[in-house]
Amino acid sequence: MTNRNKAKGSAAERAAADYLNLRGVEAERIPAGATLDRGDLWVPDKNWPAIQVKNHARLDLAGWVDDVAEQAHNAGRYAGVVIHKRRGKGNPANWYVTLTLETLVDIIERTGK
Repeated sequence: MTNRNKAKGSAAERAAADYLNLRGVEAERIPAGATLDRGDLWVPDKNWPAIQVKNHARLDLAGWVDDVAEQAHNAGRYAGVVIHKRRGKGNPANWYVTLTLETLVDIIERTGK
């Protein structure tokens, strides 16, 4: 990965974390280089899944979902989700979140809604 791509990824992670914090969700970036990859963002509330953030022009949804499932396992979380930047949309509120249907149901059941 070039420095430019790393910078794009880091900026997306910061933007997503800032947005979640603005919405009242305590979220922080996980420093790169950890022994076990636990995703990109950490939310202390165990009802939250592991979170991977992507800023790529080319989508790899299946690969990303598989990767975040492994990261969720490493983080001791029940599931993982992928936040990915939507082209032409700088505001993270307008970005996409990709997850399996099973993960969606798990999240809904855990939050009691």
